[in-house]
Amino acid sequence: MTHVMIRYEELKKKFPNLDNDLITTFAKEMPEEFENVLTEYEHEQEYGCHICTIKMYEEAVKLLKKPDGEYGAKWSVEDIARKSGIDFEKEDFTKHDFAYVVNMLYSDYGKKVTDVETILDMAEIYLTDDDYPGDPSERAYKNAKKRIKYFKHKKEEK
Repeated sequence: MTHVMIRYEELKKKFPNLDNDLITTFAKEMPEEFENVLTEYEHEQEYGCHICTIKMYEEAVKLLKKPDGEYGAKWSVEDIARKSGIDFEKEDFTKHDFAYVVNMLYSDYGKKVTDVETILDMAEIYLTDDDYPGDPSERAYKNAKKRIKYFKHKKEEK
């Protein structure tokens, strides 16, 4: 258990209303951040750690820099899903997860790896990698979420 969690548990014993007080304070003092946490919590409760909405997919994929220097997706979700031949109902990842990873890999390796089939294979391996520390099917969501936060923070710094 981390130091902050130990301190939290100690204060919770001392102040029984700590949870409610902290949430109320957080909401009042940092309303934008609180809204972001609520939105993220709601998404994860409804969909798990997967890209299941076109809104989240588009928000993340527009931040991918392609080899030509332009930003955005190289291929659409539907084109990728059709080309892959994957039955997403039988997979632990969604078609949006998969499409995000395909476009991310193209963004990262598209100067050297130009064969679409290879990129599709790499994406499937990425989302099913059994030596990944955690659930590999959640990698797209976690990567997209980090990318969105990073670029939002970077934009705010300017």
